[in-house]
Amino acid sequence: MDHSVLILDYSTDRASGPLIRGWIPGGIGVLIHRPADEKAMPDPRGFTRVIHTGSALSICDDAPFQAEAERFILEASSAGVPQMGICYGHQLLIRSIVGREAVRRSPEGVEAGWLEVCFSPLACRLVGMPRRARLFQFHFDEAVTLPEGAVVLAWSGHTIVQSFLDTERRLFGCQFHPEFDKQRGDAQFLAERAKLAGCGLDADEVVAGSPDPPADGRFFDFFLRHPWEGR
Repeated sequence: MDHSVLILDYSTDRASGPLIRGWIPGGIGVLIHRPADEKAMPDPRGFTRVIHTGSALSICDDAPFQAEAERFILEASSAGVPQMGICYGHQLLIRSIVGREAVRRSPEGVEAGWLEVCFSPLACRLVGMPRRARLFQFHFDEAVTLPEGAVVLAWSGHTIVQSFLDTERRLFGCQFHPEFDKQRGDAQFLAERAKLAGCGLDADEVVAGSPDPPADGRFFDFFLRHPWEGR
């Protein structure tokens, strides 16, 4: 695959970019850019793929980089550069295209743990997922309205849009975190013990769960290999 990948790392601990880079096959150029550092955003046309990471920030608030990030997403989409969003990044893609009304604080509260997600037949065919899987979840916000023409690939009892695909705009979003395997996911949950406790969750009980199937990079592989024939 002849790609150049830009990872826009919105994580407050600066850990998401390197974690995601670990799933990108060797030989592919990867640049990690942190919008919070207040440096100018790269030109999206210099890359063949862009990945927007998760964050502890809330999509319902305006981050200092909000306007620039939304402008970048629109420019990348207009240029035909495929973009993938994870958790906060997934919500950011949708907010940038649809507007602020497309995202909200979840009325169901936090969704955290190795939790079940249901996948559509299309997702099963494209990504190779089973109809039901357990994946890393840790979010308070959600997207509720998709861009026109986009399709839902996955959902859960808590969140109606767990994944979406917008072929026309070349967008792929995952509310869950495909970058976390069992070891790294459990470490994250244990590091967030106090936050989980504040939500009525016991970190030790949370880490008793597991991803199923085990994380193997298939979401990133799909994003990199998909032909994106919408334009």
